Amino acid sequence: IGSGDAGLFGAVYLATFLISNIVTNNAAAALLFPIAMDAAEQTGTDVILMSYCLMLGASASFMSPFGYTTNLMIYGPGGYKTNDFLALGTPMQIVLWLLSIALLETTTSSNFYISWVATFAALLLVTLTRVCNLRTWMHSQQRQPE
Repeated sequence: IGSGDAGLFGAVYLATFLISNIVTNNAAAALLFPIAMDAAEQTGTDVILMSYCLMLGASASFMSPFGYTTNLMIYGPGGYKTNDFLALGTPMQIVLWLLSIALLETTTSSNFYISWVATFAALLLVTLTRVCNLRTWMHSQQRQPE
């Protein structure tokens, strides 16, 4: 088709998350791993980035209650229907698909760690902010007379 690495990442991600919504994420990754690696080698795409693509696609099971254990756990007790998963999961799936392809297309295997460091820093900042707010709240509760 001539869409380059982004097209290959998009196709592999699409196939992986569609299969992942039907079977478990481990099965989807195991089924598509040889196909994805062969496609990466034939096109000269970095196999490490293709592995990340496969991993991200296999872990994205938002459109079906059957693809992931936690989805199935809340399916019955929560009173959800399959259409609920489709209505809420499809937009999330599309956004994650586009963001994953954009990240993989603009990244090389040598600078991929930057996104991990940035994510860790953001999570650490949120955690520290919440802990400090919790301590402030606890001190204010102790000072109030009963």
